[in-house]
Amino acid sequence: MKKILFLLLSIFLMQNYCLAKDTVQFDFPNNGWHQVESPDGLKSKKCFVPYNQSSENYTEMIVFSERILKNKGISPMVILHKQLGKDRNNYMDIAPEYVKQDMNDSILIWCSKSKSICSIERAFLGNEGVILVTYINKMPHYSQNLLTNWVNIIGSVKLYSPDNSKEKPLNLIEL
Repeated sequence: MKKILFLLLSIFLMQNYCLAKDTVQFDFPNNGWHQVESPDGLKSKKCFVPYNQSSENYTEMIVFSERILKNKGISPMVILHKQLGKDRNNYMDIAPEYVKQDMNDSILIWCSKSKSICSIERAFLGNEGVILVTYINKMPHYSQNLLTNWVNIIGSVKLYSPDNSKEKPLNLIEL
């Protein structure tokens, strides 16, 4: 009986160990972006800031994270909507605008004039869960051109799928 229990436990642990996280492919808009610790201390978030900025002192940040779903019926748009609820708790004056409303790939923008911050958030379907990409700007100009440019940049993030070539691209981020 102990052997069967041990075997089942080891199979269960091996299955969890073998689950791979997704990898995204992204070209930063200019040189100098580097990875920093998440401001909230979560290791599951991959945070990047421009040159000469840190996680404590930044004006711009791009955050990549992945939510592994227990219920496969939840779409990325639902996850993005839940994230928006959390954002509304911190920034009461936001009025979100959906730039792209697709169940499997959604993008929204919100700005808080009282806290002087803007955010572009995207949620899309990965192989292992829902991938969230967030651009945060703490010194927004509220310029339509600036926000449109960043919507295009955040929209260019894609799920990496290896091809037959032996060289891996340099612009990969493992979640």
